[in-house]
Amino acid sequence: MTAMGFNVGDPVIYPAQGGGYIREIAEREVMGERNTYYVIELIRKPGTIMVPVTKAEQLGLRPPLGGGEREALLAALGEARELASGWPARQREIGRALSESEPMELARMLASLHKRHLNRPLAGTEHQQYRELIGILSEELALATGSDLAEAEALLMSKLDEYADQS
Repeated sequence: MTAMGFNVGDPVIYPAQGGGYIREIAEREVMGERNTYYVIELIRKPGTIMVPVTKAEQLGLRPPLGGGEREALLAALGEARELASGWPARQREIGRALSESEPMELARMLASLHKRHLNRPLAGTEHQQYRELIGILSEELALATGSDLAEAEALLMSKLDEYADQS
């Protein structure tokens, strides 16, 4: 990173959309205003997004987790917590965690859903949230370790299974 922010090629996490790489730093006119944007190529979803450089921090653009943080994320996969028993309350809990995009909380939420998934089939929407959590955390790990998405997801799932076998 430079003093102004990120450089072309840097891996980044943009909570609202996912993870990717800065492909370009470009000046563009959007809705009559000229600004400088990070053009981010997403790794899990096709396409690019533009984030105004001046609002990047406020919008949550950040680098992927570093070494010790990665280990803490993997450890948090073993910290499943009790979810609400009723579906509407559980859906709100999961939705709140997804909107806040705090990696450790997402890992705990994924661990909780994984445990449920092993005991009984998840409802359709709950299964979509489960897959979304896997995708988000796989992106985080892939970008943090320089691995591809499939390798990162395999690591994530093996850790979840390892913790599930211990409980």
